[in-house]
Amino acid sequence: MRLIYQRVHLVNQKNELCNEYRQAMNKDELKLHNTKLKNCQIIDNVLFKKNLLWMSKQMHTKLLWKIHDQSSILHSDIKRTINLVQRFYYWSDHQVTIQQYIWNCHVYQRSKASQDDTNDLLQSLLISQQRWQDIAMNFITELFLSKNYNVICTIICHLFKEHHYVFCHWEDDDISIEETVWIMLWNVYWLHDLLNSIVLNRDFQFISIMWQSLCKQLKIKVNLSTVYHSEIDD
Repeated sequence: MRLIYQRVHLVNQKNELCNEYRQAMNKDELKLHNTKLKNCQIIDNVLFKKNLLWMSKQMHTKLLWKIHDQSSILHSDIKRTINLVQRFYYWSDHQVTIQQYIWNCHVYQRSKASQDDTNDLLQSLLISQQRWQDIAMNFITELFLSKNYNVICTIICHLFKEHHYVFCHWEDDDISIEETVWIMLWNVYWLHDLLNSIVLNRDFQFISIMWQSLCKQLKIKVNLSTVYHSEIDD
């Protein structure tokens, strides 16, 4: 956090908008761009607002990435992120900027608890009747590179808690569907045959594409039906 603060401090000194505010304050103006200058101050040619370092627009994303994605409290909610920003930094409409950033964070959207009152109660998983018929998959990411691997895929059998740990290497930050399919083939299907269920913490679109790719690799023809056409050709 100290490095990002120093970076913001340096940009503040060179930013054109901050220079406009500094010039207006030197002229004893009371208002500029709908912002009251009463609580603004200049310290060592750096602009502050209520003792908070003024953030230029070009640093908003970098700061939020550092606080929201990389801090010790990964992907915190909107309220907590706003509180963290307001400790040291200021810019106009910062709450709107933070809300938009977090709403676009796919990791936060997947992990946050639903606040919908209409949701049903949580449903317990069915008890497996046979080994390696029902599994749970998870990915441990953002690991240091070791022997060209930076991700660990965990595959756990619900019944006996047996597990496979698969070392992977991903170039991108997001999970690769093709990589997931091949992990399924090499470490589950060819060892334990097809499964009854898989618990995977991914969205519906990811799971749908993954199953399509898996069926393609296994040369399984998929005949889809809809509620409007319930007849299915055998």
